[in-house]
Amino acid sequence: MSQATIEETELLIQKKDRELFEDILSQTISQQLTDRIAKSRKWVEDMSALMKAIDTSMGLSFSLDWKPCKAENEAELDAAELEEILLRDRVLLTMEDIEKVAEHFRNKIRAEKMRLEEANTTVNYMDLVRDALDYRKWFEFHMFYRRGGETRKLLTNAAFNRFSGGEKAMAMYVPLFAAVNAQYKKAEQKDHPRMIALDEAFAGVDDKNISSMFALVHKLDFDYIMNSQALWGCFDTVRGLRIAELLRPQNSKVVSVIRYTWNGRERILDEQ
Repeated sequence: MSQATIEETELLIQKKDRELFEDILSQTISQQLTDRIAKSRKWVEDMSALMKAIDTSMGLSFSLDWKPCKAENEAELDAAELEEILLRDRVLLTMEDIEKVAEHFRNKIRAEKMRLEEANTTVNYMDLVRDALDYRKWFEFHMFYRRGGETRKLLTNAAFNRFSGGEKAMAMYVPLFAAVNAQYKKAEQKDHPRMIALDEAFAGVDDKNISSMFALVHKLDFDYIMNSQALWGCFDTVRGLRIAELLRPQNSKVVSVIRYTWNGRERILDEQ
């Protein structure tokens, strides 16, 4: 293939790319993207508000931010600038805007294509486009913590490693429950079961904070199954609970099950 043919082919590809990215800026696609970004931002705000409201015996609270990513190179746009262009009315877009967006996505697709080729992975152009349009990759989560009246601080790996065992558990359970709650809220039918299951539930968390965790579980109206070597779940924040204690004496071939009911005030042995 001659150099002229190669250049002509590259110009044709760029023209097709430009048409594709102009389609992205069309009212329908840009509206879908910005709507989803707005819904995700509201989801993050709701999660953060829920985490801030949780009372812990350690005076420790958490919050979440969803920050737009910075451009990786000069050919790309910051996510904040990209979102601002997508939010503009179609008739107000300039040729410069269109070219900025086209070059941004073209660069993203080219970089991902090179990465896949180096890994000897099959390259599908539409998959590359779909990946470039995945707005979730345009942002990154930042989790923060606050002690008492102190200013909030970014929860880095170093900060997390300085936490006590109970604080580490709280830092994991609080956003987990908030995220599960947000997912269940997406369901069309609001009367569906809101089930969670935890193995070795709340291990390493002190009783005050376990009580707070159960309060949160009930506040979110979760149905739950939990197992533990030590946890009974008998807290005043738990309105009612069915408990099964498994007993297996040493070398026994039989596992016995003893059942209890917690009524919010006391644990009662069920009639066998």
